[in-house]
Amino acid sequence: MRPIFLCLLLIFTFSCLPETRKVKAEIQNGILDLTNHSFQTAPFLSLEGDWFFFWEKTPLTIQKTDTPGLISLPTHWNKREENGMVLSGQGYATFRLKLILPKEGFSFPLAVLVGEQDTSHAVFVSGKYLGGSGIPNTNRENTISQVRSSLVILPTEGKSEIELDVMIANFSHRKGGPWNDIILAPYTEAQNHLTNRKMNETILASILGFVAIFFLIFYFFDKDVTHTLGIFAFSFIVLLRNVSTGERILLDWIPLDYQIILRIEYLSWFWSAPVLYHYFHSVFPQDFSQRIGNIFYSVSAVLTLALLAPSVYFTELASVYPFVFIGNGCFILYYLIKSYRNKRSESKTLLLGMGLLLLGAFNDSLHAEAIIHTTYIGPLTVVCFVFLQVFTFGKSFRKNLSHTKELADSLIALNSSYSRFVPKEFLNYLGKKDILEIDLGQQIQKKMTVLFADIRSFTEFSETLTPKENFDFLNSYLQRVGPIIRHNGGFIDKFIGDAIMALFPDSPNDAIRAAVQMQSEIRLYNTHRANCDYRPIQVGIGIHTGNLILGILGEHERMEGTVISDAVNLASRIEGITKMFGAEIVISADTFIEATDELGYDYRLLDKVSVKGKADSVFVVEVLDGYDPEKKEKIVKLKEDYVLALDAYRRQDYEAALDGFIQLVDACPEDNVSKIFVNICTSLAESAKYADKQEDSQTSANST
Repeated sequence: MRPIFLCLLLIFTFSCLPETRKVKAEIQNGILDLTNHSFQTAPFLSLEGDWFFFWEKTPLTIQKTDTPGLISLPTHWNKREENGMVLSGQGYATFRLKLILPKEGFSFPLAVLVGEQDTSHAVFVSGKYLGGSGIPNTNRENTISQVRSSLVILPTEGKSEIELDVMIANFSHRKGGPWNDIILAPYTEAQNHLTNRKMNETILASILGFVAIFFLIFYFFDKDVTHTLGIFAFSFIVLLRNVSTGERILLDWIPLDYQIILRIEYLSWFWSAPVLYHYFHSVFPQDFSQRIGNIFYSVSAVLTLALLAPSVYFTELASVYPFVFIGNGCFILYYLIKSYRNKRSESKTLLLGMGLLLLGAFNDSLHAEAIIHTTYIGPLTVVCFVFLQVFTFGKSFRKNLSHTKELADSLIALNSSYSRFVPKEFLNYLGKKDILEIDLGQQIQKKMTVLFADIRSFTEFSETLTPKENFDFLNSYLQRVGPIIRHNGGFIDKFIGDAIMALFPDSPNDAIRAAVQMQSEIRLYNTHRANCDYRPIQVGIGIHTGNLILGILGEHERMEGTVISDAVNLASRIEGITKMFGAEIVISADTFIEATDELGYDYRLLDKVSVKGKADSVFVVEVLDGYDPEKKEKIVKLKEDYVLALDAYRRQDYEAALDGFIQLVDACPEDNVSKIFVNICTSLAESAKYADKQEDSQTSANST
């Protein structure tokens, strides 16, 4: 992976370099003879060599009697002796070059590309102004500084030679003069060259901007990874420097005064060292000294205050700060070597990146001081450095991502496990995504249908089984009925021994349908049990609809989700009524009223019964579809007779009611409800007869 990355990095780096190959001109005593030069084979001619130098002269004020000096370009005029005095960076001058053109002429326009010069320049040919950057003049007040490249077409048609003048004026910078290339080339080639330079700088700015934004966003998502903020800060500082130097592409987006963009350039330069140190300190805090970092921060803060001074003063610091930056780089190298010896992760890659940065800093500082004449490679080394950091961060990110994925999988599995103890639906109604968000006291009130299901005579049944057999049986039973509850829109709130408490938040129909399907599944389960010579089971199901409160109950070391409501208590009592009547599914009148006819089920009223904990009696209704189809069919056929018998019972005509229920039992011996009413009516009828006898005896005694 690493060799592929480095190859791509080198390809990118070389693709950003200017694709043009410049040939150095052979200028002698201010004259360039182009008679034998071919622009087809060498289109780019760098006008380096001895130019005529006219100090404090404009192209229009130069006289034939003026004796020029010679100056080797590119260079600054600082410290040059002229007319018995040593020049400072302030002032103006004209640089002249006589061009002897090829005799055969040109089939293309010839142009001069003048790079950015300190701090304004204008191009003249034979005393005619052709273009430039800013407005150079003979005094500070009338000079408008602007440091950008200019491209002008030379008027060569019909001429054998021309005089090329470049006037430069500087009253804003510590150094003045043509310190950058002046290139002679066919206009199309020169224009493409300038366009490519701007394009390369724009690409670099885009990359730096993307990296800065990416790591800033990443920092906000994970503030524990502090070195991402360091990469952002360094990328942003270099981005500012990239758009405020060279072709100063920032001016293509925002028109700024020279003094402003100059301060942006120096501000980015002054803060590059401490920001870079801060980045490495955030990566290897064990090896880097915070005190050294504070020193560089202090130096940059003082230099930043110097930007409040006029530019002719603070630009003097440009000759000092390279030593600060290089000194900072040496400290970083020292600590990186220390990190490498301590076998810190990725220290080798970071060491390589820092070496590239220092190489770029050395080259650019010497080039800016005109000690060597190369080109700025700082932005390219910065991009290489940033890409190495991205590569390093990518490896670290992959490791963290892999670890995070493992943690996420673990949390998902843990959350899934917890959801089997605390239903997801319970959390959803509390407005929580997972169990980590719940806390004591959280609650919500909602109208729901509560279903209680209990195995009849389970205590007696369980005594015949071993503990393992008990758990195996219960789990087998619950595996069958649990999915039915969920399939019908409900969820199991809790298991109470062999009993189930389930909630249906949407409609009572869901609970009734689930109860009917549960009884059907239990009958099928009993068939399997019979095949294995196991005892069949019977389950009573009670259902009630009402308002209830879902919430978190307990204390900080032990809590659970629970439901508090009279509706829950009533549903439990109704399930108990199934035992009293020998019924399989009993629902409250409230549930019956709210249920819709779309179920197509058959019901019959049982009675108005007293429920423990309730002052008033409640009506309960039996769902006949809980029985097997054959039994249900018999009961449904006798439903009208049942209604007549029940009506007599409610009128307290127990003799008539008894006769009616006896006929129902004779017709359908499986009808447990009618059997219960037979017993009740028999008891009440006998009580009524006994009361009548007592009343007759009392009447006779009174008569006697």
